[in-house]
Amino acid sequence: MFQHLFNLIFPKKCLGCNETIINTNHFICIECLHSLDFVVPGNDSNPTLLTRFFGKIPLVSANGLLYYDKKEISHNLIHELKYKNQQNIGVLFAELTYENFKNHLAFRNIDELVSVPLHKKKERERGYNQIDSFGNRLSELTGIPYNKKRLIRNFYTTPQAKKKNLFLRSALKTDLFTVCFDESDHGKHFMILDDVVTTGSTIEILGKELLKIPDCKISTFFIAVTK
Repeated sequence: MFQHLFNLIFPKKCLGCNETIINTNHFICIECLHSLDFVVPGNDSNPTLLTRFFGKIPLVSANGLLYYDKKEISHNLIHELKYKNQQNIGVLFAELTYENFKNHLAFRNIDELVSVPLHKKKERERGYNQIDSFGNRLSELTGIPYNKKRLIRNFYTTPQAKKKNLFLRSALKTDLFTVCFDESDHGKHFMILDDVVTTGSTIEILGKELLKIPDCKISTFFIAVTK
């Protein structure tokens, strides 16, 4: 009774379009969910996405859940996840990923899920890493361990979205990350998780650091992919 009255006074708004949601158990309306532009999974990898890393780092596979557009609902959802602590969006994206890719080759033979880490100062400021809710839920669904401590970010840097040109994006420090491993990690297949991929510069640097682990293999998965 109290919850019903609360919902009448403070109706829940869709995080995609800001319209009132009738079913208060959800945070995105059915129309917005159906309007998302999902990436169609290939046999084992997305060829267009894989080409972004040709000659940079060797990837077994590269895949994404949906296409990203600053003028579309995907932008609103990623923004709410990244800056407004709407971690339930990360959980939803993980569940959609599992539904779309559960029979896909991309997640087979993956030993560990890892994320692009925030600098400890940035994580204290924000209070969370936006990819953790996605990684944790995906780990629960797939049974693949999620290790947020595998990589450490060494420098406090300006967010990629605020960089003004591609030159600045490509000028990231090559020692931006440090990988933590021991002999038991040799030969593992790691999947790097991130929210949005644009130029792929950060993933390139992170991947090269991961490759310091002898005989390891790398794949990537992104919540959203720019066209």
